[in-house]
Amino acid sequence: MDRVSEQLSHSRTKVEDQLLEIPLVGAFGFTEQWQNAGTVEGRTWEATIEARVFESPTMSWKVGLVADRSRHSITEFNTPCYFTSVISYRCAGETLGSMYGAHFLRSPNELPTLHAGSRDAFEVNDDGLLVPVGAANNFTEGVSKRLWGTTVTIDGVTYPWGVPIRLKNAAGADSILRIGESNPDYRLGLSNNFSWKGLQVYGLLDMWVGGNVYNSLKQRLYQWYRSADGDQVGKAEELKKPVRYYDELYAGNNVNDWFVEDGGFLKLRELSVKYRFGAPQLGPLARFGTRGITVGLIGRNLFMATDYSGYDPEILDEDNATVRREGFVYPNFRTFTGTIEIEF
Repeated sequence: MDRVSEQLSHSRTKVEDQLLEIPLVGAFGFTEQWQNAGTVEGRTWEATIEARVFESPTMSWKVGLVADRSRHSITEFNTPCYFTSVISYRCAGETLGSMYGAHFLRSPNELPTLHAGSRDAFEVNDDGLLVPVGAANNFTEGVSKRLWGTTVTIDGVTYPWGVPIRLKNAAGADSILRIGESNPDYRLGLSNNFSWKGLQVYGLLDMWVGGNVYNSLKQRLYQWYRSADGDQVGKAEELKKPVRYYDELYAGNNVNDWFVEDGGFLKLRELSVKYRFGAPQLGPLARFGTRGITVGLIGRNLFMATDYSGYDPEILDEDNATVRREGFVYPNFRTFTGTIEIEF
């Protein structure tokens, strides 16, 4: 390895008097008003390493690695806090990218104190959700005992049998909690640039580690009974669930943490191959003053590895560009481009 260069940089930003669309009470006669209402501060760390792995008169190979992490937070907010685009919360101390919504219980420890002595009447099912089953049953007996569609009363509270439970506040409404963070923990980019005589090959891998996506498209498919989850092909009979179960998860299209997914991914962002034909290889074309011709093929977004169930985790909300939320927008396209460069 002939040479390695490293660089670490840190930047801070502060934007005052953010222009925001603030909701108004009904007495004003308008639903919202544009106001200068907040201060946002951000920090970005970036580190780069570039190595010349091999270099000779006819061949070279360079590798580059870049890593970065960014966070932007509201440090001052001089109006009442409010929710925007259903999923975001504007308030001092909040990061741009945080998600808020309802929460489905996933552990008996999350049950209200009313059920402190009846936790054996609830079970965590195969989806990882806490469901009421009664002390004498378990969630796999819904089909065999014909329990789906019935109710179970626990400590005086009646629940639909086997149906997930959302966390409620003292007034009986859904508690709205922080359910996700769109910003990745960090991002990595790995580039390779290889050349040999007239051949040049360039590749770029892009990785986002951590961060969440809200899958609104999947939620809509629950509404229209078009989701593969509800189809349940290949599921064991004792694990199949009725429409009522998925209706509860759909939750009237209200934001909830069932549709928050891991948004990490690895993409082959770009791969290009070029070859340059020099004057000696051009034959008759060299008579016209042509010094060289380079032909190439460039492919972008060629491959992606991710646990996200939607089309593309690299997406932003149409109404709120700080949140990754997949709705009815096109994913990033895979493109192929051919190039010809003529030198005179």
